[in-house]
Amino acid sequence: MAVYILHLQGRDPSLYEMVLKMQCVQRRLIQKTETLIAKEVELRELERVNGELKKQLIRRPGPDVSERLSKFRSTVKARSKQIKASRKSTFIPLSHS
Repeated sequence: MAVYILHLQGRDPSLYEMVLKMQCVQRRLIQKTETLIAKEVELRELERVNGELKKQLIRRPGPDVSERLSKFRSTVKARSKQIKASRKSTFIPLSHS
């Protein structure tokens, strides 16, 4: 069995390399922050639209209103037929003499 010993050479990065890396990390942080801000703005807009749609949905009549309207219409038709029938029965033609 062969045993290999690896000698790792460690070196500290130079100040220039550290500054470059820090700048790179700062750029990434700025990009992520801008992305986050854009998504927050989009989320606020979607929440506003959602609120408006909920308000519109609340104002819409439910199925019970359409059912009552249908009953009301049939009642009006029935009563108008009754009125027409009573007018015909009470109509007395005038004779011209």
